[in-house]
Amino acid sequence: MLEIEKRGFLTKKKYYELIKFFNKNGRFLGDDDKDVVYYIFNNKLLKAVHNISKKNAKISLKMNKIGDGSVFPEIEVIFNEKDYPKIKFILDKITNPDKIMKGIQKRKNYIYRDCEFAVKWSKDWGYHFEVEKVVENKKVVAGVLREIESIVSELGINIMSEEELKNFTKKAEENANKKL
Repeated sequence: MLEIEKRGFLTKKKYYELIKFFNKNGRFLGDDDKDVVYYIFNNKLLKAVHNISKKNAKISLKMNKIGDGSVFPEIEVIFNEKDYPKIKFILDKITNPDKIMKGIQKRKNYIYRDCEFAVKWSKDWGYHFEVEKVVENKKVVAGVLREIESIVSELGINIMSEEELKNFTKKAEENANKKL
């Protein structure tokens, strides 16, 4: 399976406008607040996630870094919430990432026009959104990317280019710790 994912920044005003719009016109999937540790490697991103709102935990491996393409395999394994400290401990001991970042994410998830939207806030990113769709066939990727661009345009929000994402994440990673 391939995840097609795009992101963009929001003003505080647009953040609340999107929530209001999606509450009226989308399907609310729920709050999805998270405490996340990002293990940043030169060619991938590993995350230990405490899903505060969902009361569970997971590890997630994105087979690229943010800013290195919007279509990539992502593998997730969900655990019991009480196991999060153990998951984090194991990952801290067995991984050797280039950088480690940690942060709280406030998010609300919606389905709108067959795409999943996360309207988010975090210290490092501020107000922002993520839109994604999972597909099984590479042949549909170009069409899905056009569909996402059309929906985002309709909503009056902008997708960050790969170059903008790469520059932003590079700057954020410069402030990250090598070890927690």
